[in-house]
Amino acid sequence: MDGVIVPGRAIDRCRVLGALVITGVIVMFGSCAHREGGRDQSGRPPLVASEARSDHGMVSTGSVEATRAGVRILEKGGNAVDAAVAAAFVLGVADPGGSGLGGMTYILISLSNGRAVAIDGSVISPIAADPSTLLAIRDSGESFGAKVVAVPVTLAALNRALERYGTMDLKTVLAPAIEIAERGYRRSPNSVAWTKGYLDEIRASRYLRFVVLNDGEDLGPAGDIVCRPDLARTLRRIADEGVDSFYRGDIAAQMVAHLRSLGGYIRRSDLASVRVPESPALPSRYRSAEILAFPFPGAGPEVVESLNILQTFPTEVLADHTVKRLHLLVEAYRIAQIDHRQFAYRPVQQVMGTPGYLGEAHARARAALITPGRAILETDLEVKTSVSILGEHTTQVSVADTLGNAVSLTQTLCRQYGVKIATPGLGFPYNSCLEFLDFENPESPLFLSARRRYPSGMAPTIFRDNGRLVILGSAGSDRIAPSVTEVISNIIDRNMDLRAAVVAPRVLWNSAHDPPRVCLEIADPVTTNDADRLQGSGFEHMYRLVYPPIPLSDSAFFGGVNAVLYDAATGIFSGVADPRRSGYAEGPRAVANPQEGP
Repeated sequence: MDGVIVPGRAIDRCRVLGALVITGVIVMFGSCAHREGGRDQSGRPPLVASEARSDHGMVSTGSVEATRAGVRILEKGGNAVDAAVAAAFVLGVADPGGSGLGGMTYILISLSNGRAVAIDGSVISPIAADPSTLLAIRDSGESFGAKVVAVPVTLAALNRALERYGTMDLKTVLAPAIEIAERGYRRSPNSVAWTKGYLDEIRASRYLRFVVLNDGEDLGPAGDIVCRPDLARTLRRIADEGVDSFYRGDIAAQMVAHLRSLGGYIRRSDLASVRVPESPALPSRYRSAEILAFPFPGAGPEVVESLNILQTFPTEVLADHTVKRLHLLVEAYRIAQIDHRQFAYRPVQQVMGTPGYLGEAHARARAALITPGRAILETDLEVKTSVSILGEHTTQVSVADTLGNAVSLTQTLCRQYGVKIATPGLGFPYNSCLEFLDFENPESPLFLSARRRYPSGMAPTIFRDNGRLVILGSAGSDRIAPSVTEVISNIIDRNMDLRAAVVAPRVLWNSAHDPPRVCLEIADPVTTNDADRLQGSGFEHMYRLVYPPIPLSDSAFFGGVNAVLYDAATGIFSGVADPRRSGYAEGPRAVANPQEGP
């Protein structure tokens, strides 16, 4: 039976069980697992990371399997876009809680010819979605269920990136994901840590429980080998029939029939009308660095304004660890989040180009509010609105190739395993993104509106500085932009290498919490005394995480920055994946005839 722990040769067993599903002997379950020896690694990891190096490109993701799939594509001669898309598909297999066909994806691409584009795979609201019904459900305290599933756009976004900027066809880049779904992947410590918080909801799903849990009941330890035969069949159909199968064909019909039976709003017309917009990347500068950020509806503007504010202070202020530095970072994040939600979330036609709040004059005016040793008062910040962030659980892919192409890609289902619903036989969970909208205020920028695309906190970023090309992004909801900003500052202001910049203890601003709070990792050189002094300056609410040791589920709260760096002076690529979320980086050993692409 699928979903059991099977002794012996796990990979062969996964293949057998996958075949049983295909032949109809097992028709309801979507996964199998095998426990390979070793202890449960889901808790108390040291906050250390290795740094991968290569002469031939680099891939950094939140999954060993996804990273190796990207490397495999580079070794076959694919470019960074091919590798990033392949890795993203594998994440939908091996990191199903935070990504997959049922969600949304942002893709930031910097091409060797100097062009930089942002591909917007935001979820879309179904045309039939009813705000009054959703408001009534929320007020009743009942579960939203399938009603908060937005139209998934991940597949369309990945396909657009591949068709326009890749060199390989869809079948080729899907092959690693299909193989891993059939043969199995190792359940990661991060997956175990996050999934534990949702076990009751997953067990309540008649089908998803067998995709995620052993025998539909128990979550195995990190190191179990899990296979996804149903998802393998779905991916194979997409490889053979094309993306239209998902948006206009038989897969679309299955999705709509199932979601409608559960009260969901998505219709065939919603799927058939999916289009993926593309825009120039948002350019900026930070000291000597050229920044490429993901524009609205992403949180790239938040990264840009944070850096603009920090740039008004001498780099020496940020170079060494002091409480003043912690204070400055917190205020920059806090101001940028407030401004982003007040200005960027207006109708798109009002923020085309570079908005005024991202200019130097605005940054200087906002920086003037910052006084060391005293938190800015809420009244001085002129907070006029509060906007929820789409994307609680995310995953990041960063890739560079030898041709000069770079990709930063971020994916989400909005919650871990989204709405905890999957269509029997298809093998992937749906997003829960409509849950985060404002159902009662038509003036709100996130009010539910037919076929509207909704913004998120995801912020894939690329920058160049003194011959270095850096690709990064993060997981972490409203902590994404602060995490990205802090790593950039660590590299530029503190002259840290990539590994030190990613691993260094973080101070973040958590505006989604009620009340908002400072989040601080206490590890050398940050001390408890530093935390006391920062809190005493007026940041009344603080979440402290003291290292070591701590559970991975706690350290994961501080983001998941997977990053790649290319140093033109040495010709070496380096990659670091955030240990807070079980990431993994690796580079190719060799590359066969790399292709320039379009």
